[in-house]
Amino acid sequence: MSGKSYVAGIDIGGTNFRLGLVDRELKVHHFEKKSSTVLAAEGNGVPHLIREITAYLDAHCSREEVAAVAIGFPSIVSKDRTTLYSTPNLPGFDGVDVVSPLQEALGLPVFIERDVNFLLQNDIQQLKLDPSHTILGFYVGTGFGNALYLDGKFYTGKNGVAGELGHIPLYGLDRRCNCGNLGCSEILCSGMGLRAIAETHFPGEDFSRLFLEHGDAPVLRQFVADLAIPIATELTLLDPDTAVLAGGVIAMEGFPREELIRFIKERTRKPYPAENLDLRFSKHTQQSGVIGGGIYGWQKL
Repeated sequence: MSGKSYVAGIDIGGTNFRLGLVDRELKVHHFEKKSSTVLAAEGNGVPHLIREITAYLDAHCSREEVAAVAIGFPSIVSKDRTTLYSTPNLPGFDGVDVVSPLQEALGLPVFIERDVNFLLQNDIQQLKLDPSHTILGFYVGTGFGNALYLDGKFYTGKNGVAGELGHIPLYGLDRRCNCGNLGCSEILCSGMGLRAIAETHFPGEDFSRLFLEHGDAPVLRQFVADLAIPIATELTLLDPDTAVLAGGVIAMEGFPREELIRFIKERTRKPYPAENLDLRFSKHTQQSGVIGGGIYGWQKL
């Protein structure tokens, strides 16, 4: 392993597909980003993934330089971290073993995880958080991602699927989610939910400027209030040392971070954990999930 230079870190989201070679100092080389639609398939999407990773590695390095491939999926992942059970926002990856065919095609060790665990892995490093603590990650992007790092390690649960906060039902919400269930919090508390608001109330306007132009609109203030509900619920349940808030929605210009904190504190159990919540906003880049994959891969090796 001493001659190996890189872990190929791959971050697959519902919208974007990112790849990079991460060295032992966690620097990213040959970063690429493309639409996740290149992976979407009617049937099994794994051949598309093999094609994309093979082309990337062939273009940028020799296989002898790569120690492993670490891939984060917007999915629930089996306890043994080989199979994707459900990937609502990326067609073609439900119920498939991705590790075996990838390892056979690439000739490399392949590690898979939930994409949000890679993001939190990177945030723990970047924010210099104590790795022995309990840390929660709330990532509001296309969907609503949640990572649980309890007492020094990621918590996966009996089946490997713990942390699906975006698929906890909200009272009174009877719309069907992409996952098939009714009333999931992700329907409202996500980039998809925000886009639905924009299309209904602000059609034709620049989505990236939604909070800058209309931050005082009651419908957007309600979006932020709704977002606080699942977050406050988990904070009350797990009483973490630190919680990290991030993702494309929270990173939007003009997003009311202080108002979100106020709503969260209003809904979290008093006096504790509400009185001494440690809420951090992390500064993500397009490479954050790739770096998290690199950290994960080097640790697994």
